[in-house]
Amino acid sequence: MLRILTLCHGNICRSPLAEVLIEAAINADPLLAGRVTISSAGTSDEHAGEGMHTNSAAILSARGLRSTHEARLFTPTMAATLDLVLAADQANLRNGRSTIRMADRQPEIRLIRDFDPTAVGRDLDDPWGYPPSEYERTAAEIAAAIPGLLAELRDRV
Repeated sequence: MLRILTLCHGNICRSPLAEVLIEAAINADPLLAGRVTISSAGTSDEHAGEGMHTNSAAILSARGLRSTHEARLFTPTMAATLDLVLAADQANLRNGRSTIRMADRQPEIRLIRDFDPTAVGRDLDDPWGYPPSEYERTAAEIAAAIPGLLAELRDRV
């Protein structure tokens, strides 16, 4: 079983949105379904225990996808159980690497947008505090990275 985690700052906007969008794509892929699990966490505990941001949840609900979620902090113990961490931006990549260095087993960590060959910039900008259109942009950027991610995952399983 290949274990993936999406990582952002608070684990309420980008990483749960990415988790569910990627989960749906994995479950729809006969080569990956049942062979890859995905979860999410944040590099900060300021939203721990909270649900997904309402704008992220609305995007997923409109697509018929789950919108239940409980934010949690990315820990070394958690990192040791993973194969791949997908960070939302450079700050989360740095903070994720710091956490991973403390883990007994160290997963690979990359940026989500590294899997989109047409991406302009590498960061998945944080939509928190912006209108719903920014959450839609974030979802579109995640969706653009999914085909490249799935192709790599097929090579790994």
